[in-house]
Amino acid sequence: MALIVQKYGGTSVGDVDRIKNVAKRIQKSREEGHSLVVVVSARSGVTNELIARAKAINDRPDTREMDMLLAIGEQETIALTAMALHAIGVPAVSYTGAQAGISTDRVFTKARIKQIKPTPILADLKAGKVVIVAGFQGVTPEGDVTTLG
Repeated sequence: MALIVQKYGGTSVGDVDRIKNVAKRIQKSREEGHSLVVVVSARSGVTNELIARAKAINDRPDTREMDMLLAIGEQETIALTAMALHAIGVPAVSYTGAQAGISTDRVFTKARIKQIKPTPILADLKAGKVVIVAGFQGVTPEGDVTTLG
């Protein structure tokens, strides 16, 4: 049994039907006996829509607040992907970047990963769950959400 990391971009998870198709692909890999960590992006167009909304309010939005806003896209997708897996009988759990133990520097909108502490992920993998992780995000030592550059 291998540990496989799968990454699905925004087009792959662009709508409910596509998320269901991703869930079926994940299920197939799991049925082959693999443990899976799945990294997903925001649905296609969501990040651009969020940026446009922010700039409609303030043409130079604060970078910390932009990271708070942009993290929403991936959080929607991780939850929907986990729900799609549950619907077909696959145990799964979703993680934000912070919950996944992804620590970054303090450079908002362009953060770099400094450390990953995957302890909770490893525990869920051992318990037989598929782990769904939000791409594009992490957390500073102070607990602020960051997006990766």
